[in-house]
Amino acid sequence: MPGEAPNPDQEEAVGSSKKVSLLEIAGLFAFIGITSFGGGLTAYIRRLVVGQKQWLTDEEFLPGLALVQILPGANVAGLSIYIGNHLRGPLGAAVALTSILIPPFILVCILGFLYFHAGKTTDTRAVLAGITATACGLMASMVFEAGQKAIRGAFDIILILLTFALVRFAHLHVPYVILIMAPLAIWWHRPRPEREKTTGNINP
Repeated sequence: MPGEAPNPDQEEAVGSSKKVSLLEIAGLFAFIGITSFGGGLTAYIRRLVVGQKQWLTDEEFLPGLALVQILPGANVAGLSIYIGNHLRGPLGAAVALTSILIPPFILVCILGFLYFHAGKTTDTRAVLAGITATACGLMASMVFEAGQKAIRGAFDIILILLTFALVRFAHLHVPYVILIMAPLAIWWHRPRPEREKTTGNINP
């Protein structure tokens, strides 16, 4: 209504549903594929898609991230399909996946040829060690940023610690950890009826 202050949540929702062209999807995912590296790629994708482009909100991005984490296959491929499908349907998914895979595939083939023929030097190993450290930093950044949105209480922290313990100390394979932890998480976050009802405010 006129005179009302804009609602930030509504603005975010409108921004996340805006029309994105296939060319824009292809350009962004090709850029991601060429300029990203290491295990921090999901953090990089979130920063561009959610933070910079605002094509998705965190509420739209994080469920896709959780889904690709528990499904088999490469996380980046699944996440690209999820985002592309969310923006433009199956065609958008195909464009996103193709764009993020083909450019780095060509680049890695070239760099791999150069490395195995003339790259086994001390300087090259130092560069790769630095890149590995950067990738770990990107993953840590993703955990921090996603945690601010996804962690809703003490029980979520308990789930995180239990999952970490099962993988790190019990050395269970990821599918077994999912089978153990998923029912607990689903049970805790199940829809619940309102427990707090105000008495005395009964509308006629």
